[in-house]
Amino acid sequence: MSVKDGARTLILASTIATSIDNIDVMSVKTISGELIRIVPQDVTVISSVERKYTFYLTETEGNGDIAALSLYGNGATVTLGNGTEMATQALGITKTNTQSLLIYWTTKVVA
Repeated sequence: MSVKDGARTLILASTIATSIDNIDVMSVKTISGELIRIVPQDVTVISSVERKYTFYLTETEGNGDIAALSLYGNGATVTLGNGTEMATQALGITKTNTQSLLIYWTTKVVA
């Protein structure tokens, strides 16, 4: 392995460790800001650079006009406002207390 290849491998491993292997919670947001944070029910390793996170909101969680979802890491907890936002996705979903919501979010580090 050349020095260049070795450096690339170390950089990729570091990027994975500080990004997709460091997701703690998903945040559900309205236009006003964070509504609720949910811990993943499952994290599936698809490949060395890809993960699939599974989140479930019950009928009583996250009700309202959902404007975005975000993944948070770096020590994020279910308490709103802590950790580091790692990814975000705009949405336009109205969720009521008669609906549950199952979310699969796949992330991939592209080298």
